Amino acid sequence: MIRAWWYGHDSEPPGESDVGDVMGRLDASKGTVWVDTDDAATPALQHLLDELDVNKFAREDLAKAGQRTKLAHYDDHFHVAVYDCVLGDTRLHTREIDIVFSAGWVISVHQHPDDGDPGDFPVDTVRRRFELQRAQHGTADVGLLLWALLDVVVDRYFQVSETFDDRLDEAEDAVVAAADERSAQDDDHVMLLFALAKALVRFRRAAAPLRDVTAEIVRREVSCIPELAIVHFRDLADHVLRVSDLIESQRDVLTGLRDAELATSSNRLSRSQQKIAAWGAILIVATLITGVLGMNFRNAPELDWEEGFLVIVGLMVLLGIPIFWFFKKRDWI
Repeated sequence: MIRAWWYGHDSEPPGESDVGDVMGRLDASKGTVWVDTDDAATPALQHLLDELDVNKFAREDLAKAGQRTKLAHYDDHFHVAVYDCVLGDTRLHTREIDIVFSAGWVISVHQHPDDGDPGDFPVDTVRRRFELQRAQHGTADVGLLLWALLDVVVDRYFQVSETFDDRLDEAEDAVVAAADERSAQDDDHVMLLFALAKALVRFRRAAAPLRDVTAEIVRREVSCIPELAIVHFRDLADHVLRVSDLIESQRDVLTGLRDAELATSSNRLSRSQQKIAAWGAILIVATLITGVLGMNFRNAPELDWEEGFLVIVGLMVLLGIPIFWFFKKRDWI
């Protein structure tokens, strides 16, 4: 699906256009054209890229997903690759979004995800955010549209961070419950921790490089973004920094939980060894007595003494009881 809108600098409502009519609207002094699609191979988009003389390397990036988060410069136009992220139960779903833009036009391509469906990217939210800024500032500058796109992406990063917090709380409860001997057989929390760690690493790789992208824009290295939009990108850069800080703090929490889980496992192992040692000490007395009496000699008391067997068993129990209570008081049993 491919859609196109034309936004004038005046207060006229935006108009959705046919992609074939876009070229006649390309005039940065009058407004901005936005083309959005989820199919980079559509002939209409390829024709538009030819008309705009988009760099071949940018076209290769549009045609093939898998780019790192970046801002690339090509003569009079630019390419931004970012990732829209959604966290499922314990798996992070991502979709690459490629944005090629210059003065007067923006092309955004939603690549097909290859690791689960993160859902549709909220294009309508981007439109509302951009139209609000357009009405407030009286301009449909391309910088405001790029800011609206990235701002929605970063807002979804905050949602992922909040979901991570919920999952970490669940993992913490599982680790604490595992400290109870009754939960020693339940190792689901171990897989939960590893799954969260993997998802958090992927999230960091997707979100952290966006700091460099916003920093380049704030340094005014993108010629087609005016000072008006730079103010918005400074705020966006602060939000990206907050996301990065949240990721780092969540990594610390996750590392602590994994250490706690290892300590819990070690404690369970120590408790098992204590129990084995305690029962071994109790039974060693009976083993010693039976070992001595089991020797092959003629005057063994249990051979000719009718009550010998009962007396010997009673002696084993009598000697074992004090040892049992000794270990019981020390919580070894």
